[in-house]
Amino acid sequence: MLTPQQWLSIGLLRQALHLAALLSGLLLPFGGAPDYTATWDLLFNGVLPAMVPIFLILIGFDVMMCKVLSDGATDTEAARLANILKCHYWVAAPVFAAFAIFIAPSLMP
Repeated sequence: MLTPQQWLSIGLLRQALHLAALLSGLLLPFGGAPDYTATWDLLFNGVLPAMVPIFLILIGFDVMMCKVLSDGATDTEAARLANILKCHYWVAAPVFAAFAIFIAPSLMP
């Protein structure tokens, strides 16, 4: 589990990415069939299913960059990057599970 110090060390943009990804993953089960009206249905049925894969791709890109940067980093920086990777894995797992359960079946022919 992560300590508050580790959570604070990952940076504001990564924290925002994690919060947005988790919130989207938690709200994803409330979505239904596409209904593009000017009500809240647009958020749950149009925006969330489109944003969750984008958040997962962004987390994947940052995982790749953290692994590249940790190759020649100092011990302190390598430890910080390891904390970032740990945060990414803890966030990406439930968001990916929500994607696999609620979106991926509708993508299959």
